[in-house]
Amino acid sequence: MSNEAANVERVLGQIFEQDYPAHRVEVIVVDGQSEDRTADIALSFSHAGRTATVLRLSERGRSQGLNQGITAAKGEVLIRIDARTSIGSDYVSRCVETLQRTGADNVGGVQRPISRSRRQEAIGLALSHPFGVGNAQFRLGHKSGFVDSVYLGCFKRQIFDKIGLFDEQAAVISEDSDINQRIRKAGGKVYLNKDIVAHYYPRERFLDFWKLYYRYGGARAGNLLKHRALTSWRQAVPPLFLLTVVIFAALSIVVDDRFVYLLLAILSSYLAASVWVSISIGVRHRKPHLIPLLMCAFACMHFGWALGFWKRLIWPEKSGSYWGS
Repeated sequence: MSNEAANVERVLGQIFEQDYPAHRVEVIVVDGQSEDRTADIALSFSHAGRTATVLRLSERGRSQGLNQGITAAKGEVLIRIDARTSIGSDYVSRCVETLQRTGADNVGGVQRPISRSRRQEAIGLALSHPFGVGNAQFRLGHKSGFVDSVYLGCFKRQIFDKIGLFDEQAAVISEDSDINQRIRKAGGKVYLNKDIVAHYYPRERFLDFWKLYYRYGGARAGNLLKHRALTSWRQAVPPLFLLTVVIFAALSIVVDDRFVYLLLAILSSYLAASVWVSISIGVRHRKPHLIPLLMCAFACMHFGWALGFWKRLIWPEKSGSYWGS
């Protein structure tokens, strides 16, 4: 975690209050060079005489932090909890039970948004709708089963002995999708249990949300460059849509004015879909005031992802994955 002073005490309290046997739980906090009091709060935190081990990274990076935590941990089951996550007291026990029952190498639950403001609520609703996230089951939570990726993750330690740790060398990359793709390529399995729920706080400002999805798009392009394949059709839709818009805009300038009408038809169709979905969500939740905010959230997701994706493919990045949540 990095600069999470507002969240670290809360999430540590939830971890120490798990119904899993306390003597079998080791808590490790990895601080990614925070500039606030995150590390100090974690160091001073105590629950019934139990404390966490706090590691401070010498180099910023999400993969670097995860790997340092994995290397320091002693257990045979490793569970990742991010600072913005909020979990119930049965989270660990459900994860371990699912891991043992399914024989999977990594299991996870459904990512459910919680909010403190209208904008945050709209962003969370957009992140839970197929128009925003396609068929991402860990966000939709419709069914349990083997999937391409999960939120956070509960891993068997032995899988890291088999496939290696998180990739620290590749340029900007989606580290969770990468590790799950490598698990499946090695013959392993990733399982989603819809009855396991991890709540989280989305971004509160649209600018921050745009930047997040811009990074997500670039990270997904990094996975494409590394693996030469995407793991789902949903990841290609925003980049292809943006490419179509750009091509038709160029053709309308250099070829024929008729392409202007095709361009307007494409953009109008997108706008109509966004309006319709936003209205349906607002009506369903009896919160019509969220409709324009939902449209803004969907635009941040689609165009932020698409721009980040194409930028990463066209221009090289420095090595190392970004740190952020």
